[in-house]
Amino acid sequence: MAVMMRTFSAAALLLALSACGEAVDGPTAEEAVTKAIAALDPRAIAEAAKDKAEADKLASLKPAFDAAMASRDPLKLDELADAGNPWALHRRAVERIASHDFMLQQGGFEDMEAASDQGLPEALMWVGRRKAYGIEGYKLQPNSGLMMMERAARGGNVEAMVAVAEMYEQDAYMQDAKKARSWYERAVSAGSTQAKDALTRMDGGAPAAEIVEPPVTP
Repeated sequence: MAVMMRTFSAAALLLALSACGEAVDGPTAEEAVTKAIAALDPRAIAEAAKDKAEADKLASLKPAFDAAMASRDPLKLDELADAGNPWALHRRAVERIASHDFMLQQGGFEDMEAASDQGLPEALMWVGRRKAYGIEGYKLQPNSGLMMMERAARGGNVEAMVAVAEMYEQDAYMQDAKKARSWYERAVSAGSTQAKDALTRMDGGAPAAEIVEPPVTP
């Protein structure tokens, strides 16, 4: 949020100067704004651009999945999943993992990971949390898992926002109260009462509860 505020402030200042007839370094005011933004936090800007491109691609693939769902055609949904549609992959993964068939479950894990590779927030959250805590057959990879959950959170997944905040608040190695608060605040803005309770706790309310591991089923 702080980065965005600084970004908007710099852009607003440069545009205001341009409107008033003040000279702005560079060929155009727009180019000057772009350079100013990049200078503030190049990594954050690049990350935001990548997130937007990923979100745009996901949005472009959603209509085909919605149409297949509306037709209630399981063969069409399977075809979409086989073709790599992340929404169809996630749906099939959930069904397979919930089954009692070991081979189907393994296929479900593969589908979920394939969907997460394409940036689907629900899949990123599912895989990321299991890596973060080393559960359900996943190797313990706290940093990798947290990064995946953060991608899901940036993609708008409220559950991921809370999970990331919890990890920053309570994990012995990732602890960062400032980041925890920031993610809780974003989750509250998205309507999470759990995050609201967590902020109350951080401000001196009830003691922090232990992180609850995710259930076996998605």
